[in-house]
Order: sequence, then C-alpha cells, then structure tokens
Amino acid sequence: MAEPRKPDIKKSILNRVRMLYILFFAVGVAIAGKILYIQYGPGGESLRSKGERISYERVAIEADRGDVLAWDGRLLATSVPMYEVRMDFAAQGLADSVFRKYADSLAGALATFFGDKSKNAYLILLNRAYSNKSKNRFTQIAPRRVNHLEIKQISRFPILRLGQNRGGFIPVQINKRLLPNGPMASRTIGRVNEAGRKWGVEGAFDSVLRGTDGNMLMQRISGSFKIPVPDALSVAPVDGIDVVTTLDIDVQDVAENALRKQLELGDADWGTAVLMEVSTGEIRAITNLTRKGEGKFVEDFNYAVGMNLEPGSTFKLASLMTLLDDAGASLEEHYDTGDGRMMIGRARVVDSHACGDVTLREVFEHSSNVGFALAVNKYYKENPRRFVDHLYKMGLGMPLDLQIPGGADPVIFRPGDASWSGVTLTMMSYGYALRLTPLKTLSFYNAVANDGKMVRPMFVKELKQYGQTLRTFPPEVMVPSIGSPKVIAQVQEALRGVVNDGTARGLKNPYYSVAGKTGTAQIAMGRHGYTDRFGGRHYLATLVGYFPADKPRYSCIVAIKTYNGPGRRGTYYGASLAGPVFRAIADRVYARNTSWQTPLSERSDKTDGVPALKSGRADEVRRVARRFDVPYTPERGVQWQCLAKADSTGMELAPLSGEPSGAVPQVVGMGIKEAIYLLEREGLRVAFSGTGCVRSQSIPAGAPAQRGALVVLQLGAGRPEVRPRAVKSDASAGPER
Repeated sequence: MAEPRKPDIKKSILNRVRMLYILFFAVGVAIAGKILYIQYGPGGESLRSKGERISYERVAIEADRGDVLAWDGRLLATSVPMYEVRMDFAAQGLADSVFRKYADSLAGALATFFGDKSKNAYLILLNRAYSNKSKNRFTQIAPRRVNHLEIKQISRFPILRLGQNRGGFIPVQINKRLLPNGPMASRTIGRVNEAGRKWGVEGAFDSVLRGTDGNMLMQRISGSFKIPVPDALSVAPVDGIDVVTTLDIDVQDVAENALRKQLELGDADWGTAVLMEVSTGEIRAITNLTRKGEGKFVEDFNYAVGMNLEPGSTFKLASLMTLLDDAGASLEEHYDTGDGRMMIGRARVVDSHACGDVTLREVFEHSSNVGFALAVNKYYKENPRRFVDHLYKMGLGMPLDLQIPGGADPVIFRPGDASWSGVTLTMMSYGYALRLTPLKTLSFYNAVANDGKMVRPMFVKELKQYGQTLRTFPPEVMVPSIGSPKVIAQVQEALRGVVNDGTARGLKNPYYSVAGKTGTAQIAMGRHGYTDRFGGRHYLATLVGYFPADKPRYSCIVAIKTYNGPGRRGTYYGASLAGPVFRAIADRVYARNTSWQTPLSERSDKTDGVPALKSGRADEVRRVARRFDVPYTPERGVQWQCLAKADSTGMELAPLSGEPSGAVPQVVGMGIKEAIYLLEREGLRVAFSGTGCVRSQSIPAGAPAQRGALVVLQLGAGRPEVRPRAVKSDASAGPER
C-alpha cells in the first residue's frame, strides 16, 4: 500500500507570504490612492491650505516701544517685560504619573510665592484643569503678571522645571509701560490704553514711540511647541524712537511735593503748578493734583492745559498793558476807589479792602477791581471793541496749539457776541467774563519776562534713537512783540512793585528778586452766579510771575481751587495759598543755579551791627541777648515780648499779652515754635513754609480769631518789619480777593 503524500510545508508558507504581499500591496495602493484623492480630489485644495495653517503660522513680533526721557536723559517712561504664567495641561510630554506625584508640591510653591490663597486652593485649581486637560491648553495659573526675576524663580518650581513639552510651562511675555518715578507728571507723560485712548506725550508721539512690528514664520512641532522657520518674507521689528521731554525730574519732585502739602493744608480740591523757561518756552515742571479722599491726591486731569476758568486779578496785567500801550494812560494818573465798593455802569464792583485815592501803579500793586473798572471804562466805554481787539493783538485769544492733546482754547468775547452784555467790559477789566487756562496765563507773563516775545510752551525738545538725535524742536514764536519796549519796561517794574509793596510781599527775599501777580477769583456756579445753592463759594487762588526779576530765567504759575461752604473760613487768597508753592519751586531753582548766587565774601548783607533777636518768651529773649552781648531795654514782669525798635545802639522790646484775647496775635518776628503756640492758643490752625523767623502772616494781627481758621506763615532770614494791622474779613465782598 503506497504511503500518503506529505503536504509541502515550504510551498504552503510561500503561498501564504504571497497572499500577504498581495494584501499589503493592495492596502498600500488603496492608501496611496486615498492620499492622492484627498490631496488632489474635489476638496484637496482647501485641505492642503488647512494643513499649512495648522503646521505653519506667521507670528507678529512686537517692536520695543521707545522711552520717554527727561531733559537730562533720565527715564520718565519705559517698557519692561512682564510675564503671564500659563500651563498646558495637555502637553504631550506631561505624564500622568509626574503630575499626580508633584501637583501637591507645585501648589505649595505657588501659594508660598504669591501668598494670595492657600495651598489647597491652588491644588484644587490644578486638579480641575488637569481633569479636563483637553480644554485647558493655555490656562493661567498665577494671579498676576510677574517680572523677569520672578519668572526665572517660577521656572524652577516642581513640574514647571521640566519645560514646555514635559511640564507644560508657558511663560507669555507682555511688555508693560512703567513709570520709574511713580505717578510724577503722569498726566503729562500720558499713556495709550488698551482701548486706544491717548493722552499726554505718549499719545501725541505714539506713532514714533511704538516703532514697527515685525513677523516670523513659525512651525508647530507638537502641541503648542513652535520653532522659527527661515523665510524670505519674515520682517525684523523696528524699535520705537525715544522722546526727550523738557521736564526736570528734580524740580518736578519739588513742585509736586509742595503742591500736595499746600492742598492738604488748605483742604483744597485740586491744584496745578507749572515752571517754564523764559527764553525757550520749555516746560521744566508741571504737576496737576486732584483730591481723592482724605490725604490722597492723584493726577487725573491736566488742569494747566485743559481747565478754562475766569482768571481774576492775574488778568489785570493784560488790562494794564492795554491801557498803557493802546490808550496812552500813565501809571501815575489817579483814581478814587473810595471805600472799595462802587456801581460802575450796571456792574457792582467790590474790592477786598479800601484803597482810596491811588495811582494806576498802586491800583495794580494792590489789585483794586474798582480802580481797573474805572480806568478801562474811562478809555473804552464808548468803544469796547478797541479794548478787546488789543487783547487779541497781544495774543491772548490765540490757541496755544501744544505738542500734547487736551488743550482748551481761550474764550474772549467781542462786542456783538451773544454773550456780550452791558457789564462785560467792566468785568473783563479785572479778569471776569472771559476764560483762560493757567498755561495760557503763564505764557502771557512769560512774554513780559521775555521782553515782549511770546513763545509757545514746549513739552518735547528732541527725538532720539540709539543715542543719536533724529529731530529737534526749536522754540516757536507766537507773537514777536506783545507791546512796545517802553510799555514792557513799565509793566515789568509794576510787577516788581507787587512783590516789593503789594499783594505778593511774601515772595520778597534777600537772595533773588521776583516779579509777579496774585489773583483770587471766584468761580461761577452757572445759574447760581458765584454762590452755590448752599451759600458756599468756589475760589481759584493763583500766583504767577517770573524770576530773577532783573534777568528773567524762569516763569511760574500756581493755581489752587478751594471751596468755602457755609460756616467754613479757610484761606483762599492767591498770596497765602499759592504763594508757598511758588516760593518752594523758586527756592529749589535758585539753590541749583550757583551762577545766580553771590559768594559769601562778596555779600552786601553782611553787617557789623546789632544782630536781630526773634520775638518770643521774655526769659528766652533775655538769655539770648546776654549770651551774644546784645544791648536791649528789658521789660520786667512780662512773659512775652516783641521787637519794638532796633538800631546801632541796641534793641527795645515791647510786651505782648500773656493771655488769650480772642484776636489774632502778632507773630511776625517770632520763631515758628512761639508763633504756633500763640496762634493755636487762640484756636487757629497754622501752616508755614520757609526757614528763619516769621516774615508775614496771612491773617493780620488784631483781626478776630475765628476758631479753626488757617493762618499761613511765611518764614525767612533777616530782621522782619513788624507792621501790625487789623483788617475786617468779609467773605461776601464780591467776586475778587
């Protein structure tokens, strides 16, 4: 019987292999066909473009914004990198075992670093995000943005130290605008916010500061990880240009601190101060502070540039120039102002104090509303248009057209306008029925200091890039001459008289000369006139001028707005409220300019005579007199003494009352310690500025001491002239103080 044939195992295996080859070949052909169909079929073009979009992306590269610099190159605004701390919980390399093991440690590190919530709160946040990681590819895990040093520290936290792919760590850089000097001059430096609103230097020069953004082609490798790809179309960013302003940080700091202090002392609503270089119009300092709650002041509005108000007595310089230059009036002609209350036409005009029969020069020095109303009506009653035309001729109606936005234009009505009435000319003569910004007023006084040439105020002097100057901004002349040389010289002398003998005597000092003008204007309250519905009044206290008076280098204006409600008797006069700020700024500028200062060996104020003694407690006065061998006439049995007479033979002291009298005491000539004691004993509040003995007091000696009223003392060196006088205070005495 024949043996059965054995199956050919080798042949069987080969057949099976052939079948597999055929199957794989068929599958490969099918796959290739499907790929070709997808690539080049009906929807192939859209799918190819979608694939390119997913794999490649053109990313914008933000240009570095230029810096805003002070006049000497110090930073006022710059951009610094800040980082958002984000995490990709679906990163391909982030293993589940790694997250479960180290999530607790990461939560503890975040809680310790930021301190805003507990470790358990952070752990809950991380676990929730990881439990639905497909939707949490870009989750912010930090409560705030961090700086470069902080992001370096955070990059060493558990899990995050593994990097972007294995740890999901995504630091997102965002450039933040930083003011190295805090809020100093922040309104003038300005900003461009996320909504696109612009203000200040940043807004005006945004086109050059922001530079030009670039772009780069990036390829997505895995998850959110991308790498740059060489591409001929990539564009490198062009950094922004630096803007060099005219601001002086040192003077700006003094101006801001002095203004804040005075706003606090006077319980004022807001204030502004500006320092300008006479010859160029460059703004060296500008501060604008608004009260926001008790003891808090912020820069939220540029009052110097954008607040149009009736200027009050500071406008009398324009009236005086018009009278002298256009009408041919004389500083020595007389006007009888009577008791300071007079009906002129249909207008009731009131002075804060009676001046009597005075010259036009004295009308200006003592700021008489009645005097200016009489003078302007004398020459312009029949032709008021001529008066207004001359105001425009001097540039007072000309917009400043500043380098920064937000400036308000002057409002000066003409005869025939809807707002012109029978009292407009009279009110205009002493600074009402028209509106000017503080900076516009300063530019006019600056023109007087500049021998008649009105220059446009400047905030930016040049543009720089990489230390090289690209463009400079020269001074711009607005009006070549606001008056004849003769008239300019006359009003310059009149402005010196205001400081030497008039309402701004608090600025007088032995070191440098000042010329200026005070103003205390009431602010109109709409249909209620100059009194609100509660009977309160709003005041604008202003002091504007320039220094040194003989060779003007800088002009300055300080304006402070206060409110005196019913029963409140705070200070609101330009001399006492705005004067200390003006003096603080001028003192700082003088101290820095050694070329102005006379060497001690050449000082003319040296003396071999009897040194001055401060008034005060009698026993202390006697002790000092004996110690320095100062001859004096003693007065026995008194507790307080004041200086009555001083000459080469010695000093004569007069007794002061040792008990409260209900009247403001005479503290001129005293040290600040004794002055504060005597004033507070009468229930008065005290504010002071300067050093040395008391040179002047805002409420004269002998006036009724109203409890809570503020007395502002101006201190200074040398022997003061004691001139006690009592003046009746009248808060309802009309629109001007």
